[in-house]
Amino acid sequence: MLKNHDLVDGKIVCRTDDKPGMIQVYSAPTEEEKRYLVEDCGIDEHTLYSALDDDEISRVEYEANHVAVILKRPRYYKAGRSLEFKVSSLGAFLFNDRIIIVQSEPNPLFEHGRTPLRGQTIPGVLLRLLHHSTHHFLEHLRVIRNISDEIEHKIEFSVTNKALVNMFSLLKSLTYYESATSANQLLLLKLKNDAGKIGFNEEEIDFLDDITVENKQCDNLANIYTGILTGMSDARVSVVSNNLAIIMKYLAFINIVFMPLNVITGLGGMSEFSMMTEKLWWPHAYSLLVLAMVIIGYATYLLVRRVGTGDRTNRKG
Repeated sequence: MLKNHDLVDGKIVCRTDDKPGMIQVYSAPTEEEKRYLVEDCGIDEHTLYSALDDDEISRVEYEANHVAVILKRPRYYKAGRSLEFKVSSLGAFLFNDRIIIVQSEPNPLFEHGRTPLRGQTIPGVLLRLLHHSTHHFLEHLRVIRNISDEIEHKIEFSVTNKALVNMFSLLKSLTYYESATSANQLLLLKLKNDAGKIGFNEEEIDFLDDITVENKQCDNLANIYTGILTGMSDARVSVVSNNLAIIMKYLAFINIVFMPLNVITGLGGMSEFSMMTEKLWWPHAYSLLVLAMVIIGYATYLLVRRVGTGDRTNRKG
């Protein structure tokens, strides 16, 4: 799918006609569109397919008539059962009179297109993509931090694996984010070194420096969150195991309390009990049986608690 845009007074404006624009965005290109990009535009076929490969690393390549840039960006997160945050690739091919953008799925790239760009050239559009990708990573990292805090609170009282699975999914996502932001950081440094070859002006070079600083911050946050989740994984698994052990302790406690009562009720349902209480009126006999069960059950509870099943808050050293 092709969408054409123009750069007018520093703003990206979508074209309403079918004429080619200065900014051409191909989302999930068809085979015919791929053939056009390779044969008519001169884009290397391997580089084109690399732009559609989510596992490709960020890099810049210089061809005869254009500059090819592949960068990493986060996929748009859709809330659901899975907490995986995924990463995708995007290819930007800078020609003298246009820029061709290729992505594997139709994601909005210029939803804030009416905001003036710092730089009104085609290389400035590339900086806009890098800036948007960096901010997108930062937003997702904030979401991951909030989800991690919520999962940590749930794990304190959880005895199932659901919270742990969600935590491991976040850790997997952070690993991908860490790799992507590191690759983008190397790309930004490469673009800064080759600023004259690509065609950045002074204002765009300053903007590139700002993006580099923000992406470095994003990379540091991804490293910090990854380290925190990795370091706390074993502790949180132990918390879930401890919660389960506490529940089993209380179940065993209840079982011990009711064990002698089961013996008494078993005797009470036999004919021997009727023979032993044949001189008593049956309501009195069974009332005494219930009273005896209550007394024995409470006595068992006190005994088990004194032995040490219950939590002891005051211990002598």
